[in-house]
Amino acid sequence: MKRSHLQILLFSFLLMSCGGVSAGAQPDEPGFIVITKNPDDQVGLEFENGTSLIDIQSPTGIGSAAFELESDTMPGNMILRLHLKGLEEFRLKSAQHEISAAVSGGEIENQTILLSGTESPLLPGHPLWMEIQPGEGYFDITVPQEFIRNAGKMFEIEWIDFYR
Repeated sequence: MKRSHLQILLFSFLLMSCGGVSAGAQPDEPGFIVITKNPDDQVGLEFENGTSLIDIQSPTGIGSAAFELESDTMPGNMILRLHLKGLEEFRLKSAQHEISAAVSGGEIENQTILLSGTESPLLPGHPLWMEIQPGEGYFDITVPQEFIRNAGKMFEIEWIDFYR
């Protein structure tokens, strides 16, 4: 993954402006280092009542972001808010799991998991099923507890908007 000098400088400035605490985190809250593939994509982090809200603005509608945990433990709950008009494809990846989903017309079209190089369907009720709720101009994706427990300190997301 490319890291431009400008992104690193901007990130360093953001960290300094937060008084040495990572973006979106207080001293006792989970903090992440975030690297986006597209420099125009913006990621905001909020933490409230045990839940991390990761807010993603993607002007091109196609992108990815890598998250590395700075604190000792992952948050208890995570919601990814993608500001997109549609969700042709979404991928949630860690060293343990790769889950993908597609949403068409506001309804979840399908979800799959990649195991040993083979994609298999996921059904509601599976521990890695992602709850996806469309909002006005965005999608809220609840990261499954099973994924959070097994992700370790790093995970990545990728997205493609239907309407680019």
